[in-house]
Amino acid sequence: MKYRTTLLAAVLATLSLSASAQQTTVNILSVNDMHATIEQMPRLAFVADSLRAIDPDLIVLSAGDNRTGNPYNDRFEISAYPMVALMNAVGFDASAVGNHEWDSNTTGLRTIANLASFPFICCNAIAPDTMNIGFKPFTILHANGLNIGVIGTLQTNVNGIPDSHPKNLRGMTFKPASTVIPQYLSLRDKCDVLLLLSHEGYEEDIKTAGLFPQFDAIIGGHSHTLVAENEFHNNVLITQAKNKLKYAFLTTITLDGGKVVNRSSKQIPLTNGGGINKDVERLMKLMMQNPELEKKVVDVASDFQNAEELGSMVCDALASATNCDIALQNGGGVRFSTFPAGPMTLSDVLRLDPFGNEAIIYEITGKEVADLILNCFDIDEKQIPYVSGIKYEMTIDKNLKPTGIKIRNLDGSKFDMKRTYRFVTNSYVSAILPAPKSDSGSNTFRACSDYVLDYFQSHPSIDYQGTHRAEIIKK
Repeated sequence: MKYRTTLLAAVLATLSLSASAQQTTVNILSVNDMHATIEQMPRLAFVADSLRAIDPDLIVLSAGDNRTGNPYNDRFEISAYPMVALMNAVGFDASAVGNHEWDSNTTGLRTIANLASFPFICCNAIAPDTMNIGFKPFTILHANGLNIGVIGTLQTNVNGIPDSHPKNLRGMTFKPASTVIPQYLSLRDKCDVLLLLSHEGYEEDIKTAGLFPQFDAIIGGHSHTLVAENEFHNNVLITQAKNKLKYAFLTTITLDGGKVVNRSSKQIPLTNGGGINKDVERLMKLMMQNPELEKKVVDVASDFQNAEELGSMVCDALASATNCDIALQNGGGVRFSTFPAGPMTLSDVLRLDPFGNEAIIYEITGKEVADLILNCFDIDEKQIPYVSGIKYEMTIDKNLKPTGIKIRNLDGSKFDMKRTYRFVTNSYVSAILPAPKSDSGSNTFRACSDYVLDYFQSHPSIDYQGTHRAEIIKK
């Protein structure tokens, strides 16, 4: 095929020449944060098949967050089944447990783990035996006569849990990965190669490499970082392939006499065309048969140019549909960074806000609104909170810690810190932030995306280009 004459051909040539007759190699194709980009799975399958033509013992790994972001997957009869079925078809050997693997709670994770033909691994999430959650702390894979130990880790936030709604994590205990990894380092003596399959983020992976040089490589996820090729920290190779199957990484580890003598990593772009696996494509199309999701719900008059414009629209929809003065949406809850002018479908709305979080309404003071904005930035991985009804300037220090906030009404007039406002946010924000003292909140028991759809019924055309309500100032 024509694509074999370009980058993939170069990767295949490198793969075939990577070791001498006396040496043995382990080849690992890895992805992370696929977020149910099922349309790209036929392409990934083709790349895996092409590499297996050179090395039949190719290992295929995911560093977690396989699901959430595509309603064809997330709203399937068994939530997230399309993604795990496609991963089975591609031939994955193991997956980390990402924070979004918990989006259909422990029962949903157990269901998916039982349907997978590969193990889910995580050493710092502990479940009681009665839960039978379906993952284990590590796995040992076999390739070209070698034993490859793979330990899994999961991100925990300042609240000591993964970035998921706390209700989805009931019954679980989570520990910082760095305190648990030492329990499994004895695998170093039992295996020829030791890998960490991490869903902790690039910065944490660098810290982990500094603490544990026993790993030959850390295959990472969570922060959606495109790591440079052949990047080493403390003599540990680190990779991460951005997100949504834009890239994969091919990691090659060469051994001579049972000792690792060389490690390298190569980026493989997945969105530049090329061959696909037809069988996987047929399975993907079968999973995407849902005409209801393709119905237009609103006309977008001008391009959304950034996530704040989209977040402002979501907040306006929440405030309008719930008759609230102010709305807040956490930055991590808006999953598009841009959107073109033209029709927006039901599928688009459910991809924009795929979490199913419910709207929570409060009667709180302006001071409490300010505190919620500051806390949301601090706890939601320093992502800008989006708002309706107000605009604000937040100051942060060199460590990205909020130090103050100035709020104004949208017309520029003074915001009353003492006044009581009707305020709406999503149930994830409500769960992770300290509760306002004056009101514990009232659950509407309706998904925020439903309110967005209600808003579109009275606003058949929308234009948010140029909307700017949040300013972050570093001091």
